[in-house]
Amino acid sequence: MRARERRKARVPQAVFALLVFLGFLQARNFANTMPGVMATHFGASGSANGWQTKGQFFFIEIVMLGVSLLIAFGIPAIVAAAPPSLVSLPNKDFWLAPIRRDHTIAIFRIQMAWFACALLTFLIVVNQLVFNANQSVPRHLNGAQFTMALVAFLCFVAIWTIRLIGYFSKTPS
Repeated sequence: MRARERRKARVPQAVFALLVFLGFLQARNFANTMPGVMATHFGASGSANGWQTKGQFFFIEIVMLGVSLLIAFGIPAIVAAAPPSLVSLPNKDFWLAPIRRDHTIAIFRIQMAWFACALLTFLIVVNQLVFNANQSVPRHLNGAQFTMALVAFLCFVAIWTIRLIGYFSKTPS
């Protein structure tokens, strides 16, 4: 990876690390205030209709952090190690040619790190909504805030996907 690409990769990696830290602080802040059995699934009206123990909830949160880490760092490493025949990419003969492969993998690493940042942000927001719901009586999720978070995440995913496909769909002349 060239120096410029390494610098560009540091930003989403730093943001990801900050988000992990914020998620840890959030979990630490709420762990002792949550009931032993938490409402963790909510119907369309926001009413609780699924429950987990506090331990199960926080275990799932650790699993989701692992998924985010896999997306940010594992998938790019797998793609980098995979032979070009196993990589699905527009114009892959161009982008995975030996002269461009390092650059392509660097771009992919940066983009996957940003995607993982967006996913982790969404999860932190949803966790906050769940924590808030479990502190209310009756336990009720704020549907409007959840919808806004979901729409924002899905908009990010749509724009991210279009930009990524657009980038690799072009070949410089």
